[in-house]
Amino acid sequence: MAAAKNKQTTKSDQVPRAPVYLPTSNPPKPHIAFLIGMAVVTVIWFGLLVYLALQQVGTI
Repeated sequence: MAAAKNKQTTKSDQVPRAPVYLPTSNPPKPHIAFLIGMAVVTVIWFGLLVYLALQQVGTI
């Protein structure tokens, strides 16, 4: 029993350390197709929002 209590107290006494991330010489590069696709999705999304807003007003 005493040994189990000692293990628990030593774990709580330790200070948690933040992980260290080393810089990489080959970082991932952004994919241009993904950027274009997200731009298209954004334009369609805003277009749909404007269409629905105009429907609510009753101008369409």
